[in-house]
Amino acid sequence: MNMNQLVDSAYDSFNNKKYNESLEILSNVDEVLKVEKLPDNEKDTIRVSLLNLKGFNYLGLNALEKATEMYAGALEINPNSSQACAGLGEVFHMQYKEEEAKTMFEWAIKNNPGNLFAVSGLAKVNRDLGLEANHNNLVLN
Repeated sequence: MNMNQLVDSAYDSFNNKKYNESLEILSNVDEVLKVEKLPDNEKDTIRVSLLNLKGFNYLGLNALEKATEMYAGALEINPNSSQACAGLGEVFHMQYKEEEAKTMFEWAIKNNPGNLFAVSGLAKVNRDLGLEANHNNLVLN
């Protein structure tokens, strides 16, 4: 299987809630990526996506420390990764750290207003905090 087929397979496993299977496939993608002849910036984009997908698998397994590690790694490569911010927002929400979750979901939306996971995450956290669903400190003066 080539890298794209492996990634598709990992996404399929993730979507079917087979998180360990998805992580196993993603470890194979890491190996393939090491030998792929791609420009560094392209490899970095792929690495960020893989780290985020691993993070969401770990979220599914409720392995919050590993999920945090993956999202932090993604943000090291791309500080503007909307998915990594949203993933950290979900980790904080699961830890009942609603203010931190709100901040991360807000940054995720700032980095990509179309990130529906972040939009729904912010609405969920705002509801917990007694705020309007779309309340966002980053867009308030």
